[in-house]
Amino acid sequence: MSEMGKISQWRFKLAVHRHHKVVYQMATGLLGDPSEAEDVTQDTFTQYWQKGADVEQAKAWLLRVARNNCLDRLRRSARVDYREHDELPMQTDNRDAPWRLQKDEASFRLHAEIAKLAEPQRSLIILFSLRGMNGQDCARILGISTNQVKVYLHRAKAKLREQLENIDE
Repeated sequence: MSEMGKISQWRFKLAVHRHHKVVYQMATGLLGDPSEAEDVTQDTFTQYWQKGADVEQAKAWLLRVARNNCLDRLRRSARVDYREHDELPMQTDNRDAPWRLQKDEASFRLHAEIAKLAEPQRSLIILFSLRGMNGQDCARILGISTNQVKVYLHRAKAKLREQLENIDE
């Protein structure tokens, strides 16, 4: 595949190696279903291959396409999965099991509340707060201005704080 305008196999494998994990994690965060997230990840890299040219900002392009693929899936299914999980596993062999269970429960609550956020707030929380991306990268991925990133992120954090405070009531 070294024809003019085609991405080389080496470049494609490098992109998969470098960005598979972050694309999958973002898709899992948006969809709440690991198997659907894997499908979206695979579809995203297929689109990258089919694009046929090296994308200047591969990571940003992959995350934007993955996000759009996730939103398309959510629209098609006309539902939002709020992460219905089985009970958290208990670990009785370790002395720190009660602490670990509390940490797991808190993490579960946080992710469940993030899943309830509207777009693009949910994507921003995942990209900015959980993935550690900067505002410019988030803006490029979401196709919005950096000022919009600041506004949406502020609103997302406020809404998330409100949702988490209401859990205990």
